[in-house]
Amino acid sequence: MKILFFTIILFLLGNKASNAQQQDASPAGVMISHAHPKGGWMFNYSFMHMNMGGNFKGNEKISNEEIFNSYLMAGTSMKMDMHMLMAMHGITGRFTIMVMANYVSNSMDMTMYEGAIGAHNHSGSDVAQPQENMTMNTSGISDTKIHGIYKLMNGEQSSLVASLGVNVPTGNYKISGNPCSSTPNERYPYMMQTGTGSVDFSPGFTYLSAGNKFNWSSQLIGTLRPFKNDIGYHYGSELYLNCWGGYKIKRFASTSLRLEAITTAGMSGKDATLPMTNEPSSDYKNYGGQKINSYLGVNFFLNKGFLKESKFAVEYGIPVYQNYNGIQQGLKGIVVAGVTVSL
Repeated sequence: MKILFFTIILFLLGNKASNAQQQDASPAGVMISHAHPKGGWMFNYSFMHMNMGGNFKGNEKISNEEIFNSYLMAGTSMKMDMHMLMAMHGITGRFTIMVMANYVSNSMDMTMYEGAIGAHNHSGSDVAQPQENMTMNTSGISDTKIHGIYKLMNGEQSSLVASLGVNVPTGNYKISGNPCSSTPNERYPYMMQTGTGSVDFSPGFTYLSAGNKFNWSSQLIGTLRPFKNDIGYHYGSELYLNCWGGYKIKRFASTSLRLEAITTAGMSGKDATLPMTNEPSSDYKNYGGQKINSYLGVNFFLNKGFLKESKFAVEYGIPVYQNYNGIQQGLKGIVVAGVTVSL
């Protein structure tokens, strides 16, 4: 409730911006900042690298030995790389459409409980063996996002837009052949799949205030996941609050500080073919929770030639607060970099 109240206050204070025209100084990790004029185009390529490591139960770190009380394996680290291509077009003076396609690569390192190694390797030996380390890797096209953005309010210094997004399940959510399983052709755990298999909806509001030197924005977006995929599950619904402020250092550069808070409900349903005792990410109960992340970013504006409406942006983020449902690997850091071209 405190987060929601803070967002409402930010929206109501927005008219105190200065007299400068609006300039897109949004950080690299912000996909929706404002609507575009009729006929206007914007193209963006972004790359995100996420590094995870260390296991949490709730908001406390736990050891592998504690995980082995319930699971045969424990994740030790995970990396995710995502390539994002986005296009926006102003259909009218008030309505903009955005389409975003993604390609994702996942890698998770695992360590196995010593007493389970003989069974996993089919050696037939009950003698304890050295701890075994393994890696899972998946990659492919992820889900596609389509957003409609409608301008509710627009001034020289500020704008308020409403958005509605649809998740189109173009990614693969049935990738099999998990090398960390003793069962042939077993599916990879949920977080290693590149898609969700479900249609989701993302309503939201974004307020942006742009001035001579200072820019700031507050954004509230929900993700509603009412439909299960044909395997029998869907991820939990989500509420996302994003607030950032930026300062223009020079005509060609600005910095930003961003704070995001995310709360995600637990997963509904499960993949009945996944043995829940393999490792935590194969257990549907270990999904969802609350996170707060902070980001420091910088933008560079290219103001000459045919690239005069272009921007290069980079952000680095670290966790401020993590509280997970069940057992999950914690976030260590996120890097987002992108190039935007407006026509």
